Amino acid sequence: MIAVLRQTVWSGWTDLRLVYTPTTWAFGWMVRVLCQVVFYSTLGTLLGDHERTRFLLVGAAVFIAANETMMASASTTWERMSGTLSLLAAAPAGMVAVLAARSWFWIATGTLSASIALLALAPWFGLRLGFGESASAVALVFVTALTNYAVGLCCGSLALRFHALRNVFANIALLAMTAFGGVMVPVAFWPAGLQWFAAAFPAVHGLAAVRLAITGGDATAVLAEVGFAFATAAGWLAVAAASLWWFQANARRTGSIDFGD
Repeated sequence: MIAVLRQTVWSGWTDLRLVYTPTTWAFGWMVRVLCQVVFYSTLGTLLGDHERTRFLLVGAAVFIAANETMMASASTTWERMSGTLSLLAAAPAGMVAVLAARSWFWIATGTLSASIALLALAPWFGLRLGFGESASAVALVFVTALTNYAVGLCCGSLALRFHALRNVFANIALLAMTAFGGVMVPVAFWPAGLQWFAAAFPAVHGLAAVRLAITGGDATAVLAEVGFAFATAAGWLAVAAASLWWFQANARRTGSIDFGD
């Protein structure tokens, strides 16, 4: 298993170098990220509400981590597109561990992108973060990316069956998180049913933890949100693992991975 994971991690590193070069990441992706965060933050400025501006800034920046980890929905299917998925389905080691670690690099890039956006733009929009707040924010952004990766993986497990919808699953989940998860408006704004729905997503708790940490919130409350993030992520991961296992079992039984499109 260790050997399998080591090779999978190396494969992910290779994929990362194909997805981004230093130039395309810095002058392509990061320019887009910074412009997106500035756009949403400026809405608060136009309203003349400093508190709303900071709220939008933190929400838009932190959710870049969620945005990137949802790309695991598409990248989970890369093995199928490269023609190696059938080999994984037939391999004794199984595909669950391999595909679970397949797109780990989105966690790294999501954390880096979101952290840069938050820390670089905070002073421009009146959010002063000391060293302690900055360090806590980066750590909690990593927690957000790490836990939300389970949602991306779950969407990816569905995308293996319905390949043409690989981006649709991720976009629907991301739009739901953005709309109801406290990114643009507080979660408490929505009816109780939608609040419970939003609480099922790890990134919603990760964002809440960041907001608490940078505003001097109680450490117990921050840790509680972190605990909720990991608990909900465990649920998504269990569903993803079961879905991938079922996909492999069906592929072995039928001798084909070409179904569900």
